[in-house]
Amino acid sequence: MILIYAFSNQWGTNISHRTLLELQKIYQNYPIEFRLIYFDPKLFFQKYIARNQYNLIIGLGDIYSDFPKIRIETQAKNAYNNQPIYPFSPILLDLSLPNLDNFNSQFFVISSSMGTYNCNWMAYSTQLHIDQKHLSTKQIFLHLPKKSASTFIASQIKNLLELNRLI
Repeated sequence: MILIYAFSNQWGTNISHRTLLELQKIYQNYPIEFRLIYFDPKLFFQKYIARNQYNLIIGLGDIYSDFPKIRIETQAKNAYNNQPIYPFSPILLDLSLPNLDNFNSQFFVISSSMGTYNCNWMAYSTQLHIDQKHLSTKQIFLHLPKKSASTFIASQIKNLLELNRLI
């Protein structure tokens, strides 16, 4: 089973929300759960990550800059608003990325700068859960450029997933 989640603003107009809706159209006949996170990610984590086991978890978040490419994040930091997420846990965790040998560098870039807010909290908490439970779950977190069209981003994510035989 695959989980694809996205953060949403209160109006549902941000790029990760709109891209999730486009991916839902593309993969409507696949065994994929599509979920939105409103506000605090902790309740979402408890309900969908901690209580379920997925083969692949894909997170979508907005880049709050004018960076034009989709960022494939590789690490999460034990930090949320300048406080540790989990005291006495590792400072950095490498995400359990699946093999992503095939991606178009015109549209994607590898990154290790998740920030220290909701996206990072979800990725770090998910990875810590995977590591502590010794799960085989793979995790991808994609930061999406806010000025791109959601249909275009969804098509690039589709290409990434299919070229790497993840779907």
